[in-house]
Amino acid sequence: MRYFSLIFLSSIAIAQAGYVEEGEASYYAPSFHGRRTASGEKYDRWALTAAHRTLPFDTYVRVTDKQSGKSVIVRINDRGPHKAGRIIDLSEKAAQELGMIARGVGIVRIEVTQIPNPQPAPAGQGTFYEPDGKALQPKPFGVQIGSFSEEANARTLARNAKNETKTISFIWKSTSNRRTIYKVVVGQFSTRKEAERLRDRLKADGWQAFVVHLPV
Repeated sequence: MRYFSLIFLSSIAIAQAGYVEEGEASYYAPSFHGRRTASGEKYDRWALTAAHRTLPFDTYVRVTDKQSGKSVIVRINDRGPHKAGRIIDLSEKAAQELGMIARGVGIVRIEVTQIPNPQPAPAGQGTFYEPDGKALQPKPFGVQIGSFSEEANARTLARNAKNETKTISFIWKSTSNRRTIYKVVVGQFSTRKEAERLRDRLKADGWQAFVVHLPV
């Protein structure tokens, strides 16, 4: 994605109410309206949302512009910023509320006001499970649409994908070099050709999708 420029403030966000971070903010270019975010939702330039590197999806933060003194509460539904020198990328509507449209960037303070509800632990010890934690045994092929180091983010994407595509969506938990990865997979098929048809449909709708052969 291409964003307006800003200066980076290094930090690791902790998902707890009251977490505070300060630095420079930018906002999405209008051309990104309708594109997929990392949570699977489509970016809406008129919604109060934002991208953050580490806060879990569905975290709410109060953003206060240091120059205008105005504040707005946004929901995190995307990953970013992707260039050094940024702490948050705001939707166009959020930037408008803060009075930073003309400036393009602004020094802001962000404070976590609400964290996502805790999720239940997966049932059983299976490698594959649905967003609600129910274990399942999939067929050999599926379509991967995301990969995360944080389980909560994988659950959010899987839940959003299931609701929008009306197709089964689940999490594939795997470990490599002692690092646990949570992959989000949509659909389960006996043949690669079936999975490719879903992949093509998802890609046409803006998802980052590719066929995976599951170790079943």
